[in-house]
Amino acid sequence: MGTIMTGCMVLGLLFATRLPVLSTVQKLPTWFRKTMAFVVFAAGSWNVFWYAMRHFSEFWGSAALISGCLMLLTSAYIFNTKCLPRFVQKMRPGVLFLLLCCAVLYGVTIYRL
Repeated sequence: MGTIMTGCMVLGLLFATRLPVLSTVQKLPTWFRKTMAFVVFAAGSWNVFWYAMRHFSEFWGSAALISGCLMLLTSAYIFNTKCLPRFVQKMRPGVLFLLLCCAVLYGVTIYRL
């Protein structure tokens, strides 16, 4: 399941970033971007509401809670940024950086297994 979560984090990062290098991702059809937002939202919900709540006292439970909350925010960035409050819009670079850190943590751990 960690591989799926890492993949969803990377997808969220690709679709939520506004780097000029990844501008082709922003040109994809709206229905596809919204589908990716739903996938990231579902993965974040699973992390927060299922895994983190069952393993709250463990390290990976805390990691699931943090990465899940970040994925929920990232899915909102992908879906429609303009509907979000201004302070949440300004948090975008920090949220994406923290999600990148979580993806690296998950990826390195999976690689070591």
